[in-house]
Amino acid sequence: MAFGSTAMCRGDSFWFWVISSIPFYGATWEHYFTNALILPVVNGPTEGLALIYGLHFMTTIVGAQWWAQPFQQSIPFLSWIPYVNELPTYKAAVYLLTPIAILPTVACNISNVHKIVKARK
Repeated sequence: MAFGSTAMCRGDSFWFWVISSIPFYGATWEHYFTNALILPVVNGPTEGLALIYGLHFMTTIVGAQWWAQPFQQSIPFLSWIPYVNELPTYKAAVYLLTPIAILPTVACNISNVHKIVKARK
């Protein structure tokens, strides 16, 4: 929620909370079934926090208005990505972080739980 405020997301701050909390809940759910905290080398709880801290720091350098401008102006070399060019950068971040970071993390959580539950029969 703090990052949503930093990035001038207004009511869309909720979505930053959702995509940042999913890895934490996924790790907790996985721990419930496996009785072990199985975190891959790159994982949501650790690298997710580092990403948020890094984005806070970057925002102090570029200014909060950077997040409100269209994505193609903020990161011109990624303007080839369809559907997100005209969106504000903060919305593009939500749309891009979900398939790149959140879905693989959830897939690993489900895979680990499936392996353990199957092994225990």
